Amino acid sequence: MQIQLTAEELRYVIRCGAALVQNIPNISLPTYCGFDKDQIVEFNRRMRDELDKAGLDM
Repeated sequence: MQIQLTAEELRYVIRCGAALVQNIPNISLPTYCGFDKDQIVEFNRRMRDELDKAGLDM
């Protein structure tokens, strides 16, 4: 499956993921969103790399 997002939508996803990790206890993350802290951090890192490759600022 391939999903396309605008740069602004991608920024939203990254920012919300980062905020999620900061505001919800680590133990509750898997129940709340189905991902643990490490998975969320890794996803955000990969998406930031994609923005950097495209020359888009966060």
